[in-house]
Amino acid sequence: SGRMEGGADLAAEIRSRPPVIMVHGDQDELLPVTSMTDAAQRLRDNDIEVETHIRPGLGHGIDENGVQIGMEFLRQALAGS
Repeated sequence: SGRMEGGADLAAEIRSRPPVIMVHGDQDELLPVTSMTDAAQRLRDNDIEVETHIRPGLGHGIDENGVQIGMEFLRQALAGS
C-alpha cells in the first residue's frame, strides 16, 4: 500500500469498485503511512470499500502478518463471489 497517483482523476475514470485492502508499515522509510490513509480516503470518497492495516515496526516491505492479512481478505472476498 502506498501513495495513490492520479487520485484527482479517479471519479472520472473508475470502472469498477472491488473491495480493497491496504497494509502499510509505520516505519516505512520511502512512503509515510499517511500515504496509505490518504489513498484509502480517496477510494472511500468514490464508494470503494477499503480495509486498512498499519503494521508496527515494519519498513518498506511486507511481513508474514501482512501476508496473512491479505490471504484472509482474499478468502473472504472470494467466498462472496
